[in-house]
Amino acid sequence: MKKQSASLIAKLLNKNSQPGQSSGKELNTTEEIIMRDVHELVPNPKNEKYSLDNIEELAMMIQLTHNIEPIILKTMEDGRFMITSGHRRRLAQLYRLEQGLIDDPMVPTITREIINDFEDAITDDEMETLNIVFPNKGQRRNLTPSQEADEIALIKPIIKKLYDYQKAAGNIDGKFRPYFANILGISETSLQRKEAIRKVSEEVKVEIDSGNITATAAAELASMDKEEQNLVIEAIKDRGEEVTVQAVKEEKKKIVVPKNDTIPVVKESPTECELEDEGQTKLFDQTRKNNTDKNISNDGVNSTDEVVPPVQKQEATDKDTAAKMWFQKEIVEKLKDAEQRFSVETADKTEEECQEWQARIKVIKDVLAYLDESHCPERCKECCDDCDRPCEHSKNFQVANTMKN
Repeated sequence: MKKQSASLIAKLLNKNSQPGQSSGKELNTTEEIIMRDVHELVPNPKNEKYSLDNIEELAMMIQLTHNIEPIILKTMEDGRFMITSGHRRRLAQLYRLEQGLIDDPMVPTITREIINDFEDAITDDEMETLNIVFPNKGQRRNLTPSQEADEIALIKPIIKKLYDYQKAAGNIDGKFRPYFANILGISETSLQRKEAIRKVSEEVKVEIDSGNITATAAAELASMDKEEQNLVIEAIKDRGEEVTVQAVKEEKKKIVVPKNDTIPVVKESPTECELEDEGQTKLFDQTRKNNTDKNISNDGVNSTDEVVPPVQKQEATDKDTAAKMWFQKEIVEKLKDAEQRFSVETADKTEEECQEWQARIKVIKDVLAYLDESHCPERCKECCDDCDRPCEHSKNFQVANTMKN
């Protein structure tokens, strides 16, 4: 069987734009033209997203030529008539009436029911959508690039159904993208660029529709997230350059972080009260349990890790201990400050504020208890003598207690 090309499918989709067609019947070259009040014609909601500009120019052309093509209608369930083709002609006629150029609201119309030769594949509503897009495609209204991208996105799933149906029947072969591009009458590359416009930010779309950014540059931007897109455009404009593909590529190198790079995530530290509310003590207990569960040998080396030379191990241990002791001293200062503020200002604080400071002090002490058990398990004399911690192992603490006693 000879394969049916996508261009033939496009012709079949245009069947509804031809006069006197009806499913299963021969072509009737004559259709009844009926004059109807333009105010009674119902606009098709599927046409609302399209730009209906230059209506004044069309109205003046009709005024000069006294010629208006019939508006194509379909019958609605309530007996009214909805426009399937001729929305701009309707608006032009209304403009002529408003401007006092004419006083007769009647316009020529043709009632034509939607023909669906692919009812096994798509619905009548989907066929109607195609026949709003395709019949006037050669003389399409002035669509902006973003509107054209929306139009492509609108009909793409419908055309995909037709493609699957025709391919299953053995009428076509090949991949969908070239098939779809062929129906639209554009290249695959052009199709890719037009579809990319839907992936850019609203700010970039405005620039594209204004002619400040080409579809090629937009396609290059589409691979970035929308915030990065805006940063790229802003940076290029700040340098007074045009937004070209090359300029976008160069700016992308400065902004986009390679995927294999590690991006540090900084989390906002919760308050002491929040830590207490979330069960800070349980967190420390769980940490200790996890450390106990690890497969650790007697000398403190994880049996699953590579063996670290003694010198390197000692250096790493010394650095870790020093860092933890520094952090410990910082926490001690926080504890002293918290206890001082609590004791001095208790009389001026509400009960709720006192409870808040008590919770903070408790959390700080929990942190210190955790560090006390983690950083120096041997509790060596050097550590304890230098420690300023108020615990039973601290030399300073023992001296203070002796003085008190």
